[in-house]
Amino acid sequence: MKKILAAVSTFLLIGAIAFAEGSFLANDLETSESVTEAIALNGFTVNASKDKDVRVKNTSKVAPDGKSFKKCLDLRGKQSNGARTIKFSAKKGETVTVYGNSGSKTDDRTILVQTAKKKTILKVPVKIYTGEISMGEVKIPEDGDYQVCSEDKGVYVYGIIVK
Repeated sequence: MKKILAAVSTFLLIGAIAFAEGSFLANDLETSESVTEAIALNGFTVNASKDKDVRVKNTSKVAPDGKSFKKCLDLRGKQSNGARTIKFSAKKGETVTVYGNSGSKTDDRTILVQTAKKKTILKVPVKIYTGEISMGEVKIPEDGDYQVCSEDKGVYVYGIIVK
């Protein structure tokens, strides 16, 4: 019986490693005016620091594909020393979908999906906050670690889906 349990456990662990599918949904975070340390959620890590904090805000938005969001993660600016990023692992061929808005009521902005070495593999133009949620998708080019961040100024991230 112990051998069977060990074999099943090993199989499940290998399956979890082989498939990095998952989702980051701001809906699952606690609302906060200032997040100053890393938060782990479903295989994703929101990175923040005391001088480069992020916020979790209440909102009510629906994406073009019908997904409903009650919260967003306000990255509050460009990434700096790893802060103001959402990091995750993905496998070659998986599709990453990012949902976001500009943090501005007057200017559109851009959300980036980057490799761990900060090579941009997707630029998602995001509309002003008062507009619709923007979406972008990219196929992952190789197994590895990736991050979502702002190209320049504050953006709101509602969700990241890896499948």
